[in-house]
Amino acid sequence: MKIVIVGAGEVGFHIAKQLTEEGKDVVLIEKDPETAKYASNTLDCLVIKGEGTHMEVLKDAGTGSADIFVAATTSDEVNLISCFVVASEFQVPVKIARVRSVEYTQRRAFSTNFSGVDYLVNPDREAAWEIAQTVEQGATSTITVFHRTDIQMRDYYVDEGSYFTDKTVKDIRMGLKEYLLITSVARDGELQIPNGDFEVKDGDSLHIVAHKSTFQKIHRKIGYKTDKLRKIAIVGGTPIGMAVAELLVAKGRSIVIIDKNYEHCKFIADELPEATVINADISDHELYAEEGLYKMDAVVGATQNEELNILSGVYAKTLGVKRVVAVVEKTSYLTIAGSIGIDSTVSPKFSVINTILKFIRKGRVRSVYSVFDGQAEAIDINIGENSRLTGKPIKDLHLPPDCLLAAVNRGRKSIIPDGNLELRPGDNAIFFAKRHSIPELERLLA
Repeated sequence: MKIVIVGAGEVGFHIAKQLTEEGKDVVLIEKDPETAKYASNTLDCLVIKGEGTHMEVLKDAGTGSADIFVAATTSDEVNLISCFVVASEFQVPVKIARVRSVEYTQRRAFSTNFSGVDYLVNPDREAAWEIAQTVEQGATSTITVFHRTDIQMRDYYVDEGSYFTDKTVKDIRMGLKEYLLITSVARDGELQIPNGDFEVKDGDSLHIVAHKSTFQKIHRKIGYKTDKLRKIAIVGGTPIGMAVAELLVAKGRSIVIIDKNYEHCKFIADELPEATVINADISDHELYAEEGLYKMDAVVGATQNEELNILSGVYAKTLGVKRVVAVVEKTSYLTIAGSIGIDSTVSPKFSVINTILKFIRKGRVRSVYSVFDGQAEAIDINIGENSRLTGKPIKDLHLPPDCLLAAVNRGRKSIIPDGNLELRPGDNAIFFAKRHSIPELERLLA
C-alpha cells in the first residue's frame, strides 16, 4: 500500500511514523525546509520539499501510483485544493482532507466527492465528541466508547495506595470477580501486553476493556465514585469548547463557558443561548468563588493553552470540583496529567489521527483508536461472510504476537471473549495490537 501525505506537522508526521514502522510505502510532502529536514532525518520514508498543491511536486511524490492521499497541513484551503488537484489529475482511490473550518464541513459541495475529497476530518469535532462521551460516562478516566456497543476501554493511572498496586493481572481479575481484560500496561514510556502473572506497580497506566456495567461495579469495589455530571464549566470558547457545549446542551446538561475575550463572548452567547457565558480570565483565582465555579460537577479545559487547561483543572480539583477534563496535545503531558489529578485527557491530534487511520486500514474497519502515542491500536472491525477468522476457536486463530481479541459485539450482546469463543459472520470484533503486529493483523482481516 502506498500513501502520499501532504504536511509533516504533528498529524502528518505521526501518521507517517506509524505507517512506515508498519512497513508501508509512505511519501511525505512538506514545504517548510526545516520541518522537511527533520522529517527526513527521523522517518524511514521519502520526504519531498515542496507545495502539496503543485502538480510537479505531486508527480515527484508518485501520487499517480498511490492508494491513499492524505492532506494534513494546518491550512484547510491547502488541504482542499491538494485533494482537488489530485482528483483532477490522478486516479487515487481514497483522498482524505483534514479540515478545521465548520463552514467547509457543512457545505454540501464538500460533503460529496465533487471537491475531490472522499473523507473530511475535523479535529475539533472529533475531540469534542470524545470529551462529550467522557463527560456522559462520568469522566472517571479517559474513555473509549466503541460504536453501538456497551463495551468500553478505559485507562487508569496507578498511584500510591491504588487497588491495583502490587497485584498480578490474575489477582486483579479474581479479586474484582468481574470479567474484564487488561489489554496493556504503560510503564516507563513503553507499552506492554501483560499475561496473568504480570505485576502492576505504582506509576503504571492500565488500559482495561469491559462492559459499561462492569466498570460501574469495578468503581464501587475499588472506591471510585461515579457521579452524574450535570453542571459543566467549559474553559475556553474555542471551536472545541463550543462544540462540547453544543453536544452537552443537547443532552440536558447545564453549561457555563468562560472566555477572556469580550467580543467572542458576545458571539458565543448568540450561538449558544442555552449556555451561560462569563467574560473572565480563568487564571484569576477569585473567579472560582465569585462565579461559584467550585460548585460545578466538572470543569473542561478547552483553551488553546494546554498548560492552562491542566493547571485550571488541578486547581478546580483542590476546590472540590468532582471531575476535570483537559485538552492536551503533548504526549508527555498526557502521561503527567493523570499523575497530578486530571481525570481525563483528550488530544485533538490523536482524535484526527484515529479517524484518518480508520480510512487507511484494510478490510471492514469501523473505527481505530491509537493508544499511548501510537504504540498500539484498538481496531473495531466487522467480520465478513468469507473471513478467515470464522469457524474456529480464538485460541486456534494464530493471531500475531502482541495481539489479542479484546471484545466481540454480536447482535445486542457484547462479549469479553475467552479462548473458546468462535467468531461468526456479522460479529463486530475489537482487536488490540502493538504497532509491529498490525501488518500481519491487517492481512488476517483483509
